[in-house]
Amino acid sequence: MRGYWHFPAIAAVSAILYHLLDMKWLLLLFILWLIWLKLLKKMNVTVWLVTVFSFITFLSIIPIIPQTVYEESSIDAEITGKIEGEVKLSSKQIQFTLQPLQNSSKLLVTYFPEKDEDFREIPLEHALFHGSTCTIQQTVEIPPSSTNPAQFDFRQFLLQKQITHQAVLEDFNQINCAAEKGILPLLYKVRTELLNEMEGTWSDYTAPWINAIVFGDTSAMGEPVTELFQRFGLSHIIAISGTHVTLVIAILYLILVKGNLLTKEKTQLFLILFLPLYAILAGANPPVLRAASMMIGLLLFQKFRWKLPYSDLLCIIFMVFILWDPYIIYHIGFQFSFAVTFSILLSQEWISKSKSPVWKIFQVSFIAQMAILPLQIYYFNIFHPLSILMNLTVIPYFTFFVIPLMYVFAVVHFLPDSMLVILDKPFTFIHERVLGAIEWVDNTFVPPMYLDQLSIFSVMFYFACFFLFMKFLERRQEKAAWIAGVLLILPVLMTAAKPYFQEEGIVTMFDMGQGDAILVEAARKEAVVMIDAGSAFHFEDMEPTRGVYKNIIRAYFHQRGIKELDAIIVTHDDVDHFGSVRFILEEVSVKELMVSAYFDPVLLEEFQAIQPSLNITQIGSGDVLNFHDAISFQVLAPDIDTGNSNNNSIVLYTNFGLKWLFTGDISKKIEEKIIHDYPALQIDILKVAHHGSKTSTGEAFIEAVQPRFALISAGRNNRYNHPNEEVLDILENNGIQAYRTDEDGAIQFYYTAEGGTFSTFLP
Repeated sequence: MRGYWHFPAIAAVSAILYHLLDMKWLLLLFILWLIWLKLLKKMNVTVWLVTVFSFITFLSIIPIIPQTVYEESSIDAEITGKIEGEVKLSSKQIQFTLQPLQNSSKLLVTYFPEKDEDFREIPLEHALFHGSTCTIQQTVEIPPSSTNPAQFDFRQFLLQKQITHQAVLEDFNQINCAAEKGILPLLYKVRTELLNEMEGTWSDYTAPWINAIVFGDTSAMGEPVTELFQRFGLSHIIAISGTHVTLVIAILYLILVKGNLLTKEKTQLFLILFLPLYAILAGANPPVLRAASMMIGLLLFQKFRWKLPYSDLLCIIFMVFILWDPYIIYHIGFQFSFAVTFSILLSQEWISKSKSPVWKIFQVSFIAQMAILPLQIYYFNIFHPLSILMNLTVIPYFTFFVIPLMYVFAVVHFLPDSMLVILDKPFTFIHERVLGAIEWVDNTFVPPMYLDQLSIFSVMFYFACFFLFMKFLERRQEKAAWIAGVLLILPVLMTAAKPYFQEEGIVTMFDMGQGDAILVEAARKEAVVMIDAGSAFHFEDMEPTRGVYKNIIRAYFHQRGIKELDAIIVTHDDVDHFGSVRFILEEVSVKELMVSAYFDPVLLEEFQAIQPSLNITQIGSGDVLNFHDAISFQVLAPDIDTGNSNNNSIVLYTNFGLKWLFTGDISKKIEEKIIHDYPALQIDILKVAHHGSKTSTGEAFIEAVQPRFALISAGRNNRYNHPNEEVLDILENNGIQAYRTDEDGAIQFYYTAEGGTFSTFLP
């Protein structure tokens, strides 16, 4: 089998794709491939049979994650189980997975520390370590699933880890744990203590970098940094990978052998024993396990003088990982790590022909970026044209400076504070400026491309062109490589351009809980306007939270390639209508912010400060708003200051295939004024005011405007009991079909000049 293990690995990948994507034609393609290998290529019988066996085996073990429907269910239960894996620890939350003793499905347990609570001591005080046996008495819930297009599906994510339920601890009286003895619990306990040591020893700036690079814990890494690295495809730098493990081995080898502490043979044995221990201390994530396994394999082959190609070793490790844990195929780190490593190994001949170290770094960076591009688009809806060049400059900086220095910092953390400060300050000074330079490039030059996921056929076409491109480069066939390279980027460009050729406009009412956020996209993306952009908020200070923007609005923007808004129209100054505006302005170019003359001027100053080029326009009754002749509104209210924020809401009338009325949070009093001022007003679709409160949507108003459809934005099980039964009865008695975000999830209306159709995210 030497030199042929890639055939069973290809069979394994084919089985996975066939099973997960339900690609029936792939089975036929695989059979034809087997016939071609046997009859035309005269493949060895043993290799051929192992390949067939591999396909059948992986076809039978790959787990299928069911597509869930939104439902809420909770029960009070007493569960006893063992903690599995690491306990994730940060100032924001403590989280671990509990494997019940009598059940194959798992439970996610989360605790949110109080502000004055020392979260570092909690695992030590309550024996929260891998292997600990815990009994929990708590309300157990089904995790929430996504209810908006492009929203991260938390329930699906947990199901891919065999986690079916979650529990949120109010305090530790609800759980009782007893630590278990053994090497794994001990290593995880040591890992927790080391993470705490780093945070307690080094500065708040340096400690997260040590914990991320040395121990694989990014929980304390700031969100702006992780998102910056994600945009440039640099996330692998702050997650332990083969580069980190190689450097660890190189440093230890240098110390032990060159320092005459051990012989080469004893050093090899030490490294073989050390690497599994380090893999656990580093978090035991698939990338570090893959890198450690590869290194252990190479050291064993070297020690016993076995001969096996690197590609064979990688293929064997790939299949062993899946046999060990079939659910690992859903792990993004597993997918990225093996895709990059396979691609680099397959390109060794091309890379080896280069004599320039700088050019080799560029080659490896290029291959790595192109190998994971479809995956990056699938998970993050993003591709940055400068990512390869950024990798070329940033990777050497991390490889030769940051990563080795972080390992040194982890080793010398026991030194006196005065000495640690001497080491800490220069690193902070340099690193802050390097990250500042990356941010400057991000803000100054070509912006990233946001686009929807590639179709399966686009992905196949992409990888076929990528394979040909690399082959032509390897054979120095520049013209053919250039053609393959042009074809290579076509699926990406076509996907990015798709919204600009869409003949339908889209109105999306997001399900954001108790608030409003509506996006209007004209056909061919000729104009994009947002009506309200609410958020959740902290009840203590009424300050908006970033969650709705990040998880719902921004996720949709990225999927649809929206980097600019023609306008945001904020109906009034309640946080459930304007809360996400500040977050949008921080990341999206907005040409105009439209508010009433009675909007809070302090908020307007804040918005202007975030985006100084923003045009703020006050609008009122009688105004007509036109955006590139693709979207237009007639403003029906307000015309006077009622002294009430809700009643000062902007009311908009428009035609998107059908006649619409957007009403903000107006009351029955304003509804009566509107039908008095506009007696001929009739509509097809009503955005029900004030989330279906009984203070709005009066019988007289409904009878006057005669809508056929009503859209209600309301949170599930909200404390206001919205929408009110009285309002629902009025709508039903008038034959109006109501769509509700609390029941239907996000509501979308696809329209042309002739009409349109509704679509709800939840069936």
